[in-house]
Amino acid sequence: MLTEDRPEPCTQHVSPRASIISESRKPAGVRKAARSQESSDLPDNVSYLQTPRRLMFVIEALTVGGAEHMVVDLANEFVKRGDVVHVVCLSSLGELSSRLSPDVFVHLLNKKRGIDYKIPGRLRALAKKHRVQVVNSHLWTANLWTRIALVRSGIPVVVTEHNRDVWKKLHNRIADRALSRVTAQLIAVSQDTANFYAEDVGVDGKLISVVNNGVDTSLYASGNGAALRSELAAPGEFLIGTVGRLATAKNHPRLVEAAAIMRDAGVSVRVVIVGEGPQRDTTEACIADLNIGDRVTLLGERSDVPDLLAAFDVFVLSSDREGHPLSALEAQAAGTPVVLTDAGGSADAVSRNEHGVGGLLVEKSAEALAECLSALAVDPQRLQEMSAFAQSHASHHFDKTLMIDRYSEIFDKVKRNSIIANK
Repeated sequence: MLTEDRPEPCTQHVSPRASIISESRKPAGVRKAARSQESSDLPDNVSYLQTPRRLMFVIEALTVGGAEHMVVDLANEFVKRGDVVHVVCLSSLGELSSRLSPDVFVHLLNKKRGIDYKIPGRLRALAKKHRVQVVNSHLWTANLWTRIALVRSGIPVVVTEHNRDVWKKLHNRIADRALSRVTAQLIAVSQDTANFYAEDVGVDGKLISVVNNGVDTSLYASGNGAALRSELAAPGEFLIGTVGRLATAKNHPRLVEAAAIMRDAGVSVRVVIVGEGPQRDTTEACIADLNIGDRVTLLGERSDVPDLLAAFDVFVLSSDREGHPLSALEAQAAGTPVVLTDAGGSADAVSRNEHGVGGLLVEKSAEALAECLSALAVDPQRLQEMSAFAQSHASHHFDKTLMIDRYSEIFDKVKRNSIIANK
């Protein structure tokens, strides 16, 4: 259900399951449920950790991206576990808002571009109004405004950092370091991200917890790629796939260049790129320049990703920067080996232990990618072994239940500390 905390009418796309309602005009059943769940009039012998928590997740917009997918998963899973969950989109709803459970309270603040001085007051009032107990914000804009809004509010803020944010200039890093003093916990999605915030930004390491991303491994394990494979590649072709936003950091032209090197070396290769984004024109230009349009296909956005992943022989990320890439976890859950450039948190996203590997890391170059992929193309036995290990390892280490459990533990800890501090 969506509520807009500003008088202007909402013009954003809303899921057909959701209804636009004002906070004061909820249907009676909704009001009653909210009162019963949010009541603090509990018997003394009932532990506060056993009662439904009032959680709020804040993000700029639920556009297509890894962090945005995570917010949707977190919100839906905590609602499923019985918590009262609010999701606040600062600027716009975004495409992924339609995937939120109808039991999640969705708020749109219509933030103006740039600095909007009204946002802290509106966000603080919203959290107070709904008696929120823990707030979890994601990405720079939400992490900045949420901490400013809730200074001395008594509401603990947990921020999640999704990447080694080398783009941050000195003033961004100073702000992050200063605001860490009013941060209950900083969650880093990979050890590389944690190291960046401790060493480069100057956040106290005691404040940082590493919680790797998780995915619905059973969903991706159920993918059926047989029919799609015959559509995407000819018999005998080595099918390489990637899924992700066409953004500069993903460096899709590097993968295209690797495919050209493989073609020139006589490898029968086919590359499928799934996703859209601002770098589509650049990627298309690279394909044209290398005259490899007969070997590389841009599929755009697709809704059948589990089946696509199952169809690929190998999944590749040719990125310059990664946090803890969800797409690599999804591919391994589907039983598809991965080859990732060594880009920040990629190492934490590869299935491996003393018993085997489900993926490989290579240098950030087209030549290194081509060499690794060419070796796999002529070694089906190794691919089969990597596939089996990747799927087994992913089901035990990359499932989103593990991520949700860790977030739940952190929320309980900061909630408990807040109650003690405010007594």
